Amino acid sequence: MWNIPQKEFSWAVAGYQGAIAFGQTTCGLLIGCATAIGLKFGQEKEGTPMENKKTRNQAIKVVNELYKDFFAEFDSTECKTLTTCDFSQEGEFVRYLKEQLYNESCLKFHQYVMNRFIGLDKQGKL
Repeated sequence: MWNIPQKEFSWAVAGYQGAIAFGQTTCGLLIGCATAIGLKFGQEKEGTPMENKKTRNQAIKVVNELYKDFFAEFDSTECKTLTTCDFSQEGEFVRYLKEQLYNESCLKFHQYVMNRFIGLDKQGKL
Protein backbone atom coordinates (compact mmCIF):
# COMPACT_ATOMS: atom_id res chain seq x y z
CA MET A 1 0.00 0.00 0.00
CA TRP A 2 1.07 3.60 -0.66
CA ASN A 3 4.26 2.59 -2.50
CA ILE A 4 6.26 2.22 0.71
CA PRO A 5 9.50 0.49 -0.34
CA GLN A 6 9.34 -3.04 1.05
CA LYS A 7 13.07 -3.61 1.11
CA GLU A 8 13.79 -0.77 3.50
CA PHE A 9 10.72 -0.97 5.70
CA SER A 10 9.88 -4.68 5.77
CA TRP A 11 12.24 -5.05 8.73
CA ALA A 12 10.44 -2.43 10.84
CA VAL A 13 8.80 -5.01 13.14
CA ALA A 14 10.84 -8.10 12.21
CA GLY A 15 11.67 -8.86 15.83
CA TYR A 16 8.20 -8.36 17.27
CA GLN A 17 7.69 -12.07 17.88
CA GLY A 18 10.28 -11.60 20.61
CA ALA A 19 7.86 -9.23 22.34
CA ILE A 20 5.04 -11.73 21.95
CA ALA A 21 7.26 -14.43 23.44
CA PHE A 22 7.82 -12.15 26.44
CA GLY A 23 4.13 -12.63 27.25
CA GLN A 24 3.18 -9.03 28.05
CA THR A 25 2.54 -7.16 24.84
CA THR A 26 0.03 -5.45 22.61
CA CYS A 27 -1.46 -7.38 19.70
CA GLY A 28 1.11 -7.41 16.91
CA LEU A 29 -1.54 -6.53 14.35
CA LEU A 30 -2.07 -3.20 16.09
CA ILE A 31 1.67 -2.59 16.36
CA GLY A 32 2.07 -3.37 12.66
CA CYS A 33 -0.76 -1.04 11.67
CA ALA A 34 0.59 1.72 13.92
CA THR A 35 3.96 1.30 12.21
CA ALA A 36 2.40 1.41 8.74
CA ILE A 37 0.37 4.50 9.65
CA GLY A 38 3.52 6.24 10.87
CA LEU A 39 5.31 5.34 7.66
CA LYS A 40 2.39 6.61 5.59
CA PHE A 41 2.25 9.95 7.37
CA GLY A 42 6.03 10.27 7.12
CA GLN A 43 6.16 9.82 3.36
CA GLU A 44 7.88 12.72 1.61
CA LYS A 45 8.44 14.53 4.91
CA GLU A 46 11.76 16.13 5.74
CA GLY A 47 12.97 15.66 9.28
CA THR A 48 11.65 13.71 12.23
CA PRO A 49 8.07 13.38 13.51
CA MET A 50 8.89 15.92 16.23
CA GLU A 51 9.82 18.39 13.51
CA ASN A 52 6.46 17.79 11.80
CA LYS A 53 4.14 18.08 14.78
CA LYS A 54 0.92 18.66 12.84
CA THR A 55 1.41 15.53 10.73
CA ARG A 56 2.58 13.54 13.77
CA ASN A 57 -0.57 14.57 15.65
CA GLN A 58 -2.69 13.38 12.71
CA ALA A 59 -0.96 10.00 12.84
CA ILE A 60 -1.49 9.81 16.60
CA LYS A 61 -5.19 10.58 16.16
CA VAL A 62 -5.65 7.81 13.58
CA VAL A 63 -3.73 5.22 15.62
CA ASN A 64 -5.75 6.17 18.68
CA GLU A 65 -8.99 5.69 16.73
CA LEU A 66 -7.84 2.27 15.55
CA TYR A 67 -6.93 1.17 19.09
CA LYS A 68 -10.18 2.51 20.57
CA ASP A 69 -12.24 0.71 17.93
CA PHE A 70 -10.32 -2.54 18.44
CA PHE A 71 -10.74 -2.32 22.21
CA ALA A 72 -14.46 -1.60 21.86
CA GLU A 73 -14.81 -4.69 19.68
CA PHE A 74 -12.64 -7.15 21.65
CA ASP A 75 -12.35 -5.69 25.19
CA SER A 76 -8.55 -5.82 25.13
CA THR A 77 -5.47 -5.03 23.06
CA GLU A 78 -3.20 -7.43 24.95
CA CYS A 79 -1.99 -10.48 23.02
CA LYS A 80 -2.15 -12.82 26.02
CA THR A 81 -5.75 -11.89 26.81
CA LEU A 82 -6.88 -11.98 23.20
CA THR A 83 -5.32 -15.35 22.36
CA THR A 84 -5.77 -16.95 25.79
CA CYS A 85 -2.12 -17.98 25.50
CA ASP A 86 0.86 -16.86 27.55
CA PHE A 87 3.57 -17.36 24.97
CA SER A 88 6.25 -16.86 27.63
CA GLN A 89 5.26 -20.25 29.04
CA GLU A 90 6.76 -23.40 27.57
CA GLY A 91 4.32 -25.30 25.40
CA GLU A 92 1.88 -22.45 24.83
CA PHE A 93 2.86 -21.87 21.21
CA VAL A 94 2.50 -25.60 20.50
CA ARG A 95 -0.94 -25.54 22.17
CA TYR A 96 -1.88 -22.45 20.14
CA LEU A 97 -1.06 -24.31 16.93
CA LYS A 98 -2.37 -27.74 17.94
CA GLU A 99 -5.73 -26.42 19.12
CA GLN A 100 -5.83 -23.97 16.20
CA LEU A 101 -6.58 -21.16 18.62
CA TYR A 102 -5.65 -18.69 15.89
CA ASN A 103 -8.98 -19.39 14.16
CA GLU A 104 -10.93 -17.71 16.96
CA SER A 105 -8.28 -15.13 17.79
CA CYS A 106 -5.58 -13.88 15.45
CA LEU A 107 -7.38 -14.60 12.19
CA LYS A 108 -10.49 -12.83 13.47
CA PHE A 109 -8.41 -9.90 14.72
CA HIS A 110 -6.49 -9.76 11.44
CA GLN A 111 -9.70 -9.50 9.44
CA TYR A 112 -11.05 -6.78 11.72
CA VAL A 113 -7.83 -4.73 11.73
CA MET A 114 -7.36 -4.95 7.96
CA ASN A 115 -10.96 -3.97 7.29
CA ARG A 116 -10.67 -1.07 9.73
CA PHE A 117 -7.31 -0.04 8.27
CA ILE A 118 -8.67 -0.06 4.70
CA GLY A 119 -11.75 1.82 5.92
CA LEU A 120 -9.58 4.53 7.48
CA ASP A 121 -7.74 4.86 4.18
CA LYS A 122 -10.97 5.07 2.18
CA GLN A 123 -12.26 7.72 4.57
CA GLY A 124 -9.19 9.81 3.71
CA LYS A 125 -7.84 9.63 7.25
CA LEU A 126 -4.54 8.12 6.10
